[in-house]
Amino acid sequence: MSSEPRTDQVFLALLREHGARRLTRVRFRRNRSTIWSLTQRGTVLNLHVAYRSAPEELIRCLVTIANEAASRSAAFRAAARSVRSWPGIVRALQEARDTVEVPLRGSSARGSASPRAARCAGTPEQRQFLRRLYRYLNATRFENTLPDRVPLRLSDRMSSRLGQMVAERVEGKPRIVEIALNVDLLLEANAAARLDTMLHEMAHVAAFLVHGERGHGRTWRAWAERAGCTPRACARHGIRRRPRGTRVTDVPPLPSAVVQLELAV
Repeated sequence: MSSEPRTDQVFLALLREHGARRLTRVRFRRNRSTIWSLTQRGTVLNLHVAYRSAPEELIRCLVTIANEAASRSAAFRAAARSVRSWPGIVRALQEARDTVEVPLRGSSARGSASPRAARCAGTPEQRQFLRRLYRYLNATRFENTLPDRVPLRLSDRMSSRLGQMVAERVEGKPRIVEIALNVDLLLEANAAARLDTMLHEMAHVAAFLVHGERGHGRTWRAWAERAGCTPRACARHGIRRRPRGTRVTDVPPLPSAVVQLELAV
């Protein structure tokens, strides 16, 4: 059972008591991005505020993280998984995501219907593939910090662009209008570019929602590097193109890890 929320000083003393001797400070933060990090050469542990009430077994995992972060040992990786999957942080992140409003497609910034809503060129099977891939990458590359219901669209009108993320602010609140991908990315030969482009656009979502950044600045590059995609504004992918006048109906196979993750939820 979790204890009552602890102060920074009490939490630090508890960690040191369990063996985290290098730590000199604990800082709690409320955000939708990093749930923990070590700074100041591993002497400062930054934690999401949800961890103030962490149970005893999670305290021991945090001690392992503090002591073995440099080595990235098997014990460190196991502890990091436990910290990331703790129900308390999962609930906190879900509540944070639920505060982000995602508009229905076809709504304008003023709440009126757009005269020409963007059309999705994908089949129902392709849209389902895209949604499952997005949820998998959100869980494995972004620690489920992104909204689950971001509108996803496939476009057959992108000539040179591979993808885009459209966002806006309405009455000061951030909204993700859509992530749109070039439908040619679903062709079998474009697997690497498909993954890189999806991560690229998801990094834009994170940079906008967490930091308010729209472009390819330092914040976006940090998210891109963390997610494992090319941290450049325009990654040069030589993708295969569909013949003129034809329609892409390919549905790529999902990695087995996607299915395993869905079965585990």
